[in-house]
Amino acid sequence: MNLKKIVLSLRIRAKLLVAFGSILLMSVVLIALSIISINRIIAYKDVNEQVDILKLHLESIDLATKEFIYEGYKSKTFLENQHDASIDKFNSSIHDSKAIIESISGSKLMEGENTLQLTRMLTASLDSIQTEFSALVALLKARGFKDFGLEGSLRKAIHIVENSSYPFNKVAMLTLRRHEKDFFLRRDLKYQKEFNARLDEFVTELQLQRAPADLLKNIDEYKAQFNSVVEIESKIGLTQQEGIKGKILQNFARVKPQIEIFRTAVKEKNGLQILRTQITLFIVFFGQIITGLVLAIVYANLLTKSIKEIRTAMQALANGFFPKKLAVRTSEEIGQTKEAFNQFIDRLKIATDFAERMGTGDLTAVYDKRFSNDVLAQSIISMQRKLKEADDRQYRINWINQGSAQFNDILKNESEAVEVLGDKILKHLVAYVGANQGALYIAQEDQGENYLERIATYAYGKKKFEMHRIGIREGLMGQCVMEQSTIHLKELPRDYIKITSGLGEATPRSVVMVPLKVRDEIMGVIEMASFENFEQYKIEFIEKTAEHIAAILFNKQAVLITEKMLMESREQANTLRQQEEEMRQNAEELQATHEAMERQRQELQDEIKHLRQQLAKMESEYA
Repeated sequence: MNLKKIVLSLRIRAKLLVAFGSILLMSVVLIALSIISINRIIAYKDVNEQVDILKLHLESIDLATKEFIYEGYKSKTFLENQHDASIDKFNSSIHDSKAIIESISGSKLMEGENTLQLTRMLTASLDSIQTEFSALVALLKARGFKDFGLEGSLRKAIHIVENSSYPFNKVAMLTLRRHEKDFFLRRDLKYQKEFNARLDEFVTELQLQRAPADLLKNIDEYKAQFNSVVEIESKIGLTQQEGIKGKILQNFARVKPQIEIFRTAVKEKNGLQILRTQITLFIVFFGQIITGLVLAIVYANLLTKSIKEIRTAMQALANGFFPKKLAVRTSEEIGQTKEAFNQFIDRLKIATDFAERMGTGDLTAVYDKRFSNDVLAQSIISMQRKLKEADDRQYRINWINQGSAQFNDILKNESEAVEVLGDKILKHLVAYVGANQGALYIAQEDQGENYLERIATYAYGKKKFEMHRIGIREGLMGQCVMEQSTIHLKELPRDYIKITSGLGEATPRSVVMVPLKVRDEIMGVIEMASFENFEQYKIEFIEKTAEHIAAILFNKQAVLITEKMLMESREQANTLRQQEEEMRQNAEELQATHEAMERQRQELQDEIKHLRQQLAKMESEYA
């Protein structure tokens, strides 16, 4: 019970840390056991591999021994320097084998009386093999081969006998050599007995013949060396089971079963270790699962009730209903969550009320200051501000569209005189933009002089009517024309202009001058004055209206120019017709003159022809 109170008093983070810490601890234990077990299995595997390598070394020792017995001792390097590759191979394999045995015996995995006994037996067997092999090397060194050792002395002695000048029995000598060769080939002692018997007979025969003493001495030497070689061969072993070779073979026969026993022991321990590892990991794994399930059920029961209350409230909120406030019974994270959820509901209610007021068109509503700094409140207040801006923008667009429609109706009647149309436009424009005074100037040219002429005014005093013309480069009006851009004055000198009303005269607060521009050509200027500053959208409306007025003035100017050009073209056409008639008459006169000249030319040619005929006739007569 006390444990339950302690658990309940913990914060959720501490509870989860305890739960996950327990599972994590068991996972660490599981991993540690797995690593240890795997390492032990790997270690057993290494020992098993070492045993296999030891077996290979023993095979190498056996092979090196046989190579030396059959071929190695015959090599010149061995006979001269007592050095051979098979000996090196034997010594290296013996050394490596002993090192492996020492390593295995020192391993903690192989501790035990049986292992110690096996390693001692293996070491003793290897020592015995090494001792026997050393004795074998010494015997074969003494025996020699061909011209070396005892066999060399034997060959030397018999060659002296064979090369002797004394006439001995050659057949007897060949028989002795044959018994010698038979022994070396078959390793049978009967050939030694036959050799000795034949040699004694041969010596007796030579003694009867009173052969030289040196010859008899060399024959005795030949016999002694042959018997010494036979003795060494007997010690080495005439067969594989005899002599030193037999001892080595017996040692190998003892070692190989010992290694197999050792291998079997290592495999049994390795298998036992694997089984223990499987059982241990299985127990720890299922213990971890059971512990995790118990902890999950306990903590689920502790947290489910509060989470269900929060879930129910959230579902109600998701379905579009405001739930009742949650009861806060604890001060840990769940209690803090419930309290935060209750505050969230309050904020949503205030936001909803505010949004409903905006939905009814009340864009001046004020958000509750308690929650005005949160994200939702800032978003709704920002939306309110943007709605106001959109409403103002729409109002200005509607105001501009409505004014444009009204001015389009006025500007449709382009047949009216410029002064009449200007009065209508100016009067309506001053009233629509809320100005107090206005004037309309158009650009004129008189005898090469450009100027602005006022054609319409509204609400100006009589003093302003006295000046009807303004130079194209004079004052602010001229600046507006030269720069071809709007001028908006907000700070005016006291004597710039006066607005007259029933209460007296006053200086306006704002003046706007807008050029009447079309296709980069200035047609005139509109001037507006007001007690209030002109807002930007009103200035834009005046500029748009100025474009329409400029277009109308441009069209009227184009019509006047067209009419003037039409009249000029008509006058030119009449002049051309008169000139054409005169040219026709001149052409007729030229034609008549041409015909007369043609007749005269013909007459002249006829007269010349007649004169030539007379001249020819006269020449013929005088001839």
